[in-house]
Amino acid sequence: MKKAILLLAIISFFYVSCSNDNTVTPDYKHEIVTSVTDQIILPNLNTILEKSIALKNSVEQFSKDQTTNNLLNVRSKLTNITEFYAKMYVFNIGQAKSNFMNRKINFWPVYNISIEKNISEGTFTKSSILNLGSAAKNLPGLNYLVFKKQNTTDLLKEYSANINRVRYLKLITNEFHNNIIQVSSIWSSTGNNYAESFKSNNEKGLLSSFNLLYNGMYNVIDNCKVTKVGKPGGLEKSLHTNPEIVENFYTGNSLNLIYNNITSVEEILFSDKITSVSTYIKSITKNDDLNNQIKNKIKTIKETIKSIKKPLKEAVNTDKTNIKKLHVSLKELLVLFHTDVRSILSIIITGTDNDGD
Repeated sequence: MKKAILLLAIISFFYVSCSNDNTVTPDYKHEIVTSVTDQIILPNLNTILEKSIALKNSVEQFSKDQTTNNLLNVRSKLTNITEFYAKMYVFNIGQAKSNFMNRKINFWPVYNISIEKNISEGTFTKSSILNLGSAAKNLPGLNYLVFKKQNTTDLLKEYSANINRVRYLKLITNEFHNNIIQVSSIWSSTGNNYAESFKSNNEKGLLSSFNLLYNGMYNVIDNCKVTKVGKPGGLEKSLHTNPEIVENFYTGNSLNLIYNNITSVEEILFSDKITSVSTYIKSITKNDDLNNQIKNKIKTIKETIKSIKKPLKEAVNTDKTNIKKLHVSLKELLVLFHTDVRSILSIIITGTDNDGD
């Protein structure tokens, strides 16, 4: 009887061992890329396309009837799409990046001198608008034209004084809408179908889709640290503050854009609706120590942003303590990405939008 029990135990042991040996390890890199593409990128592109149509329609209505309500509607639609786009900047990778889509859509600070010169001369056409630099149109140009003066009465007077102003607004709205169509087409199955190429990419290392996605997150954090906070706050290669170069200077929602940038990174890291990067990290480290460090750093960044009560263009001079805290927290998150996470996931860090600055 004892021998039978012993034999049964040995058989069970080998059965369990063999079963464990045959356990298939998930291909996390592929699963992350696939789930992020299907559950975040493609739905978000559909959403921003809808928001772009809504903005275009509101501008069209304003061009016909320049009332306070119509202007406020344009402002609402523009702010909405600007803040939503901040959540999509993380996906300026692959074909979207090689086609310079982010530069076309959101290259700031705005070149308002060029805008006013065009409006004053009135000789611009649809074709000449296409040849203008990105900083004189698209999101920076739209935000300038719609929020140049906070007082709606004063702004409406400018539109009444020169019909070229609303004509310019319409033309750059149309171009912005066409750029949104283009970036959507890059990923869409009815366009370049980059979504499928991205998911089926078998490249390793530098050109792998997971490496591209990771560098998209890294670039967002670096851009927030250097360009959005550090340079205006006098914390990057200069001790002098420069409020004029904050993103969306005239709108005043720069901090909201940074908040949404970081939220987009957080979603890829921790969202339950996808195979998250944190799941992959834990599969290697066998604990949540690093994930918790990242979570806490993101929490600090978001709480610091919320604690800044004035627009960033004012806060760089009036709330230097919190601006410095925000800059340091972004730097610490970047270090985690550049060292700990990069090493664990075998990532190759490529250039960021701030390289050469």
